[in-house]
Amino acid sequence: MVTSRRKDLDAWAQILGVSNDADAMRVLSGQYGRLLVIAGELNAFQNRYTRSGAVGGDDILIALNDAARDILDAADGLRRLRRSFERHERGVA
Repeated sequence: MVTSRRKDLDAWAQILGVSNDADAMRVLSGQYGRLLVIAGELNAFQNRYTRSGAVGGDDILIALNDAARDILDAADGLRRLRRSFERHERGVA
């Protein structure tokens, strides 16, 4: 759950190691981007494996797909948290 309550955002800022909304948004944007890169790399690996014609790796493909989905879910959570900081900075509840 993403929040815009000051107390919650202060706690998130502390977790992120920052002291203001702008820095929190910067850190979250960076982490979001890193997660997207990782998800892209997993997808590229899956595509290479699928095109290779190799057999016996279905369990690996399933695990890679699950990992990519989890990473994209985490990235979405960071994106929503960033929006909370953005709304707070602009004074929008």
